[in-house]
Amino acid sequence: MTPDGSAYHHGDLRAALLAEAAAMIDEAGTSSVTMRAIGRRLGVSRSAAYRHFADKSALLVAVAAAGFDRLRDRLEAVGAGAPGAGIERLRQVGEEYVRFALENPGHYRLMYGKEAVTREDRPELREAANALFDELVRIVQTHQRSGTIERRDPHLQAYVAWGAVHGLASLLIEGQILTAVDADELIRQTTSTLLDGMRAGRRPT
Repeated sequence: MTPDGSAYHHGDLRAALLAEAAAMIDEAGTSSVTMRAIGRRLGVSRSAAYRHFADKSALLVAVAAAGFDRLRDRLEAVGAGAPGAGIERLRQVGEEYVRFALENPGHYRLMYGKEAVTREDRPELREAANALFDELVRIVQTHQRSGTIERRDPHLQAYVAWGAVHGLASLLIEGQILTAVDADELIRQTTSTLLDGMRAGRRPT
């Protein structure tokens, strides 16, 4: 690796900066990320990093946006072919959401927490977050058409499902569940209870 980062192709260095920043955030939070530190870890000059991101804020916005893209891709992969798998595939989508947060706690906090830059001021971040929600709506609509879950407003149903899994993910990564629990069983119980309320043909309470 040369000091100016010339051993990287243009797109490779940007991707490497995003991946390294995400790793640093998970290790020690956003305060650990500086253009100098990330350049040192990658073996490139600070100026090479600045050719891709104007400053740390721009880098963090891109890292958060990449997180939404990664999560969307994972949910899309799990949800592929969902109609044939019924409610079980939909439950797996919910579990995958929580597991992403547990595997990438710092990155997840950046995506949703107060450390993140206001989305409304950052089109790249807003569009990535919206694309993730659109994928949740699409998954809900797919299961509605197959008769797996009730045909209600798909956006409202997506918000209900999102609220449940996001709430559980946040509680787990912030250490707010103080009693000894089996995290895997808690995730399964949460998603199962959520889907029992959305299942088509259930008796009204």
